[in-house]
Amino acid sequence: MKTRILKTFIDTAYGFPVKLSNVKLMAVGDDWAPIINYRDLDARVLGVLSHLHRPLTGAEVRFVRQHHRLTQADFAAQFGVSHVAVHKWEKRGAQPTGMAWSTEKDLRLFIASGLNKDPRSIGLLYAQLSEQGAPKPGAQAKVLSLA
Repeated sequence: MKTRILKTFIDTAYGFPVKLSNVKLMAVGDDWAPIINYRDLDARVLGVLSHLHRPLTGAEVRFVRQHHRLTQADFAAQFGVSHVAVHKWEKRGAQPTGMAWSTEKDLRLFIASGLNKDPRSIGLLYAQLSEQGAPKPGAQAKVLSLA
């Protein structure tokens, strides 16, 4: 099996670009395919999303919802909004959702609580998000870097 290491790899499997470093590739015929453990990568992506200093995009919200295997209606109920609101957020694609900061903060805490059951770390994230305040509306989504 022929392999090589790619210094920078942009993965688009999530519906938004994720920048990875030192990705091992495997020869598949005439092509090269990344060797990625998506279960581990999912957790890393979710961790980064919960701590971003910019608003979440529609594609990122969709990933979170689908990762938790929730319908739009169930996801909406989780955050006290209508399924129409969730649909509108997700339709924004690579653009910020425009959701209220209180809802986005709840969503980020929801993400973090699925990754870490330690109440102190969730409390710390809550304090950080509260201190940080709502991200600037003009902040544009870029490649999510896990490099």
